[in-house]
Amino acid sequence: MEQLIYTLLAYINNSLEKDINYSIAISLLKNINKIKDFSLETAAEACNVAPSTINRFCKRIGFKNFSNLRHSVVVSSKYEEPDIVLSSDIFKQQLAENITLIENISKQKVNRVINQIHRAKRIVILGFEKHQVQAMELQKKLFQLGKFCECSTNLFKQIDALSDLTEEDLLITISIGGNILSDGFYVGDKITSAKGQKLLLTFMAETHHLVEFDEIMQCGKHTNSSVSGYTLLRLFDVLVERYQRLYPY
Repeated sequence: MEQLIYTLLAYINNSLEKDINYSIAISLLKNINKIKDFSLETAAEACNVAPSTINRFCKRIGFKNFSNLRHSVVVSSKYEEPDIVLSSDIFKQQLAENITLIENISKQKVNRVINQIHRAKRIVILGFEKHQVQAMELQKKLFQLGKFCECSTNLFKQIDALSDLTEEDLLITISIGGNILSDGFYVGDKITSAKGQKLLLTFMAETHHLVEFDEIMQCGKHTNSSVSGYTLLRLFDVLVERYQRLYPY
């Protein structure tokens, strides 16, 4: 459900005018907890439009139709975990543990990643859901170093970009718990079939089964996922600092 929320919010935020599609996005957000039980007709009634208009809107934001949108909500709900509000002490402890893990990443691994970024003709960053903001921060930092990356706020535009990658390109995937790579999602297959080098940034300790990735960087503990956003920003600082040293701009 979170991915749909981010997709609808991105559509609203990027709309130049408050047209019928804007209204549908607002209505779907207001009924977000009911969508999994909606029929096409019920959704159309809630949005005060014709069923065909709902399907056209769903296609516009990357789904095949409303049924496909509803199915994505049902499947993703199986993997989503509730946000946890930490006390200040636990927050600091978890972040410190993750930072220690980042500091212990070998210089050889960091250099390999930096070299991949530098050599890549084209870079696509998959941020997914709550880490899209951090993905865009990495995009900005690399741009300031002279390296342009693509980082769409729409999940389906991100996925579509995978089919265009060549062997000279680099795919950076952020998946803290690996949920987006689970069997219930089609993203894993898309990543596997994509060409080019593939880097995974994750909190997963067990990654031997993820053979589709050329490089996997564990930057935190899975039990510390509540501070994942801050952890990623720290990792990006480390990568950018190393990039500046190896390739001054």
